[in-house]
Amino acid sequence: MNNITAKAQSIVRAAPEEVFNAFVDAEKMSKFWFTRRDNGLEEGETIFWYIGQKEDAYAIEVSVKKLVEPHLIQIEWRSGEHFTKVLWRIRETDDGGTNLTIEESGFNGSEGEIVANALDSTGGFNQVIIALKALLEHEAIINVVTDHA
Repeated sequence: MNNITAKAQSIVRAAPEEVFNAFVDAEKMSKFWFTRRDNGLEEGETIFWYIGQKEDAYAIEVSVKKLVEPHLIQIEWRSGEHFTKVLWRIRETDDGGTNLTIEESGFNGSEGEIVANALDSTGGFNQVIIALKALLEHEAIINVVTDHA
């Protein structure tokens, strides 16, 4: 069984509710990560997140498994023909900020493919956290998805 997990973690100088809502609210998340065209995450629904703004942008299928405001978001998203699990843990720090952890598990393929995908996801989630910090802490919008090379 594959137990390799991608993980990124950082402190975000914003309240847990703000961090949670930044991922749940489609308009807010579109400012720092994937473009969204839904009305916000709802437990049990399947939606699509897009790479870019164009009408024909590449779509990622997302199944929302669990929402516990403001502490947890759990989804499954399609990676090729396979779904992986992504989990956000949102914990308040002593000074009212947020300790944010994003983890992805359930990678498949050869050992080399699994490691490569986990490393890519780890790097991607770190970029997402940086973009989130820029938005919530400094009101700056940086586009890490479109600019990812």
